[in-house]
Amino acid sequence: MKIYHKLKDISLLNNPVATIGMFDGVHLGHKQIIDKLKTTAKTIGGESVALTFDTHPRMVLQHDAYKLKFINSYQEKINLIENMGVDHLVFLPFTREFSMQTTAEFVKNFLVDILNIKALIIGYDNRFGNKENNNFNELFNLSRNNHFEIAKAEVKSIDNITVSSTKIREALDKGDIRFANKLLGYQYQLLGKVVMGNQIGQKIGFPTANIDLENDFKLIPSIGVYAILVEYKDTIYKGMLNIGIRPTLNINKLSIEAHIFDFNKDIYGQYLKIFLVDKIRDEQRFNGLDELVIQLQKDKILTLEILK
Repeated sequence: MKIYHKLKDISLLNNPVATIGMFDGVHLGHKQIIDKLKTTAKTIGGESVALTFDTHPRMVLQHDAYKLKFINSYQEKINLIENMGVDHLVFLPFTREFSMQTTAEFVKNFLVDILNIKALIIGYDNRFGNKENNNFNELFNLSRNNHFEIAKAEVKSIDNITVSSTKIREALDKGDIRFANKLLGYQYQLLGKVVMGNQIGQKIGFPTANIDLENDFKLIPSIGVYAILVEYKDTIYKGMLNIGIRPTLNINKLSIEAHIFDFNKDIYGQYLKIFLVDKIRDEQRFNGLDELVIQLQKDKILTLEILK
C-alpha cells in the first residue's frame, strides 16, 4: 500500500476508485465499504484509494480537542487499512479553509482534478463537504456531471445494532470489550512502553509491567481488570491487565499495569502490544495486600479459563 501525506506526491493512478472517511476503528462497517471499494476497482481494472484526514475535523473546528479519544492510533489505522488490501491511502490536510469547501468544490478540486476517479464508494452515513451541501442526491448529480460512478455501501449490523465508531467507543467506555471486539472484528489493542512502577506487584508475587501509552488520544477502556494477550518481540503471552487507581494502595492515579503469565524478562523501556479479550471485574478496594493477593489468584484462574 502506498501512503500519501502531500497531494503533490500523488501520481497518475490507473482507474482509481475512492472512498473517504475518518475510519476510526477500521471496524466491520468500514471493512464492508472497503470490500466494495476493492471489488469495484477490480471490476474496472483499477486501483483502490482510501481517503482520510491528517487531523480530526473537531481539532480544527472546535475547542474541545482535549476531550477526543480515538479507537486507533495513526499507525494502527494504517496497518489495519493495509491489511484490508487497499492500494493507496491518502491523508488529506484538514484545515479550516478545507472545511469551507462545498461538496461540488471538493469533488471538482480533488476527486476529479487531482485523482481523476472513475468511481466513488461512500458509507450509508458518509458526510463530507460543508453541512449545507452533503446529501447523496447532490453527489449523484455531481458524479454524472463529472463522469464517474457512485455507489453507497450497505449498512453493516450485528445483533440488530448498526456497526459504528460511536457504538464501539460507548462499549469501550463501559468496559464491554467482548461487544467492542465483535463490532471491530479484531481485539482492541493498547501499545505502550514499559516504565518503572512502585514494585509492589513484585513483592506480592504478581509483578506487573506499567504501561505508558504511546498515544495521548488513545481511548482507554473503563477502569477494571481484563483478560489480555500480550505481544512482545513477536511472541504472544497470556496475562491480565488492571486499569485503575489502585485504591487498596491509596495511590489514586490512573495506571495501566499488565501481569504477564509465565514471563520473567527485564523489559523496562520496551514496547508491549496488549490485546484486550474480556473484562473480568471492576476495580475494588481490599482490606490489605493479603486480601488483594487472594483476589488476584482468582482473577488468574478466571483469565486462564477465558483465554484457553
